Amino acid sequence: MPDIDQAQILSAQATLPPDRNNGPQPIPLLERQEQMSALNSLLHRGLSGSGQLATIQGPAGIGKTRLLEETQRLARGLDAEVLSGRGGELEQGHPLGLVLRLLEHRISKSSEEELAILFRGQAGFLRGMLTGAGSESTTAVNDEFALMHSLYWLMVNLADRRPLVLLVDDLQWADEQSLRFFLYLAQRLEDLPIVLVTAVRSGDPAADNDLFSRLMLQADLSLRLQELSVGGVRQFLKASLPPESKPEGLVDETWSNTRGNPFLLREVASALVHQKGQQTPIFSADAAPDKVARSIMLRISTLGADAAALARAVSVLGTSTSLTIAAQVAGLSPKAALTAAERLMAAQILASGTELSFHHPLFRSAVYLKYSADERASAHLAAARLLHLVGARQEDIALHLMRATPVLEDWASSSLHAAARNAGQKGAPGSAAGYLRRALEFHQPDDIGNARLLIDLGIMEAAAGESNALTHLERALEMLDDPGERAMAMYALGQTLFRYGRSPEALTIFRRGADDFASYDRELSLRFEAGYLASSAYLLGGPRESMPRVAAMTSGLAMDDPDSLSPAERLLVLHLAVFRAMSEPGSAQHADLALRVLGDGLQLWRETSDGMALSHTVLALTWSGSPREAVAVADKVLTDARVRGDSLIFAEISLARGLAMYARGRVDEAMADAQAAIIGMSRGWNSTVPAPQGLLAYCHLDRGEIDEAAEVLKVAERGLRDEQTRTLNVWFYMGRGRLRAAQNDEQGAWEDFIQVGQLLEANGYTNPGYMLLPWRSQAALAAHKLRLGAEALALVDKDIALAEQFGLASTLGASLRCKAMIAEPVPDIGLLNQSVAVLDTRDPSLLELATSLLELGAAQRRAGERVRCRSTLRRALDLAHQAGATAIGKRAHEELLAAGARPRRPVIQGPNALTPSEHRIADLMAQGMTSRQIAEQLYLTLSTVEWHRRNVYRKLDVNSRQTLKDALSGQPLDTQQ
Repeated sequence: MPDIDQAQILSAQATLPPDRNNGPQPIPLLERQEQMSALNSLLHRGLSGSGQLATIQGPAGIGKTRLLEETQRLARGLDAEVLSGRGGELEQGHPLGLVLRLLEHRISKSSEEELAILFRGQAGFLRGMLTGAGSESTTAVNDEFALMHSLYWLMVNLADRRPLVLLVDDLQWADEQSLRFFLYLAQRLEDLPIVLVTAVRSGDPAADNDLFSRLMLQADLSLRLQELSVGGVRQFLKASLPPESKPEGLVDETWSNTRGNPFLLREVASALVHQKGQQTPIFSADAAPDKVARSIMLRISTLGADAAALARAVSVLGTSTSLTIAAQVAGLSPKAALTAAERLMAAQILASGTELSFHHPLFRSAVYLKYSADERASAHLAAARLLHLVGARQEDIALHLMRATPVLEDWASSSLHAAARNAGQKGAPGSAAGYLRRALEFHQPDDIGNARLLIDLGIMEAAAGESNALTHLERALEMLDDPGERAMAMYALGQTLFRYGRSPEALTIFRRGADDFASYDRELSLRFEAGYLASSAYLLGGPRESMPRVAAMTSGLAMDDPDSLSPAERLLVLHLAVFRAMSEPGSAQHADLALRVLGDGLQLWRETSDGMALSHTVLALTWSGSPREAVAVADKVLTDARVRGDSLIFAEISLARGLAMYARGRVDEAMADAQAAIIGMSRGWNSTVPAPQGLLAYCHLDRGEIDEAAEVLKVAERGLRDEQTRTLNVWFYMGRGRLRAAQNDEQGAWEDFIQVGQLLEANGYTNPGYMLLPWRSQAALAAHKLRLGAEALALVDKDIALAEQFGLASTLGASLRCKAMIAEPVPDIGLLNQSVAVLDTRDPSLLELATSLLELGAAQRRAGERVRCRSTLRRALDLAHQAGATAIGKRAHEELLAAGARPRRPVIQGPNALTPSEHRIADLMAQGMTSRQIAEQLYLTLSTVEWHRRNVYRKLDVNSRQTLKDALSGQPLDTQQ
């Protein structure tokens, strides 16, 4: 490869013909008027604020690219900003590569002032990635969903400046993350002045996947291009051939052989023009790829050896490249490279423009596949080495190294390692693992750098759900001597495994770390101990082993003086409080200990990176009868998680908050949080599944939505946990037990509740409020209907005793109510009065109190206390509406009617009429947040927030944020008559 003066090449490149719609002067668009009219209408609709998606499909050479070019011309005529990109066969391994290529040039030409506008709000998460200011030092896996949401807001910010048209050619070769983003955007276009137009080669295996199918279903306009008719072929030949070639005599034969494929027609015309009157080859459509390839190579060979070398270099380098790079890969001087490029453009092999690319992807394939696999591998290595020397992006270098001949050179493995980090930061751990496996081939097996590769490989494989993570970590640990490196690797892997629901493997890692570093660094060892304790909480029998261990480790600590404790010691004390909350009486003391040691929670999280302890602490506060305090802690962490863009922690804490809200009897709030946690499952979070589905089923049942609860549990059943972690299945069985009871399947309900008890007792979880409902009391209700009176009474009495020992008013009140309901021959009014008295505290569970009032009022009515029962039932109705428990409200309404009252039916108005989502949005609006801020925070679109806002204003009969705030703090409108 000769030395080349880059300045000479850049000077030569500037003299290349300008880009004329990415090709030579086009032939008039034939037989596409209907499609262009549809695209024109779509542009007008989309750019006026009703975003649109169009897909153009057809076989290779049918004219999809030409239609995109015409769409670009129309869009610019409408004063829209146009961003265009093209998928490439070689670039499919570059996560978000296609989307970033769409954006990078636009971002690079922006001023600092404009950048501040484009990257405001949630879009700021992307600034480092798109401006090159991001760090490559971390091996963490970023949350893909947060990344998609940030890209969405960057598009919103761009469209705020000027209506936006995105043109994407050869979408079938897009990388997976780019496809995911286009789908994410397509589902949120409705209120944006954005038009997305994609072209897809039909019949290509790359387009045969679920993401493509889902994207196609979102299209507002789907065009399937057909071949030209005989008349169209006649027009094509007349327009593209000189009159002396007598095209009329070629029409029938050309149409018969090409079947009107515009690409093949162009090849016919090009061959005639370049062969100067020789017989024109006719390409049969059935054998087109092979014959076109031979024709292309023949045409290139007539242009000289330099042209052939440059064409080969461009085929290796990908969709587009600079003349500088291509010349050096081809081994050409500046003058020779420029001459060769001009010849290839004149022959319509390369497209005109300042960057080199083939006029059609089929041309690139023909040239690329002409050479042997060994020759291609050598060329890719040369390209990678050159890109490294000129300081190209690591991803671009890595794409060539993935196809190159391995060499034991540091720059090669470093480039692949850096590309893997970048892929992880883009939420693509599977792609990152692929880069790392390839990097190992560029290393000596005993090289210390191999250990670092293996560490990152294990982390990425764990995040991607692959099974070799622990094997690779073991190999790395055998090679590492530095304790700090070993600790960082093990802790990162343990957290990754825990986050993705692989608690047994996480426990193994944390246990080993605690033992390995006990003599090296006590603080470090204790952090591993905390991870071990968090993981053991989800293993069957794990807490019975962990409880005495953490008790012994914290016995000498000054727990009354949290400031004297190190961060790791505080983590251990928190876990002590968690285990005590689940297993030992004295709930108030456990909650007080947790709150003292936790502080604001955020500082401890930042010091230890341990989100596991925080989520467990929120749960412990709930089990200890302090759900209000649990919600306060959760809200702080959720706010911080939004800022970090970490929606996996957001999902985990949302579940914990939802359980606390349910403990407070706020069904609407709990339901919204459960749904947020379930959304997090689609992004990989799995640490406490199926608890979110169990909570969501609870809420549906309290709202009287039995079919919906059944569907949630049907889906959850397919993902029940395995033998080691089956304790988590208690949430499923508890939800299904309640569902079966609602369906009058008492035997099934009994069996589910008893299974819950067996799993909890295996772990020593004796807290009767652990499931938010006392499982024994629920089993007692089923047993009563099965005429198992003795068993029913024994179960409920045990719950009452435990609730008194633990000091749990809500659980005690619920258990007293259950005992009253199994009394013979009629419910015990005295016990129901006692239940109401216990539950009627300063901050009661609205749901439990409403339920006990309902049963008391119903019993009073049946006992003839018709006046007294009305007051009781009206209060039950009031609280049921506040809780969002529509099933309880409906029963209370019916009981009032039976008592001779005339209660007004709940109207679609007032705070109680708001849905869970409307409640959440109304609360944020009342706090002063704008619609845009709410949309960014809750991962919603502006139109969704505005739709909810209109519903909220209508239901509350308000017209401003101040009157909204007043209405939310007022009394329900529909509870008294």
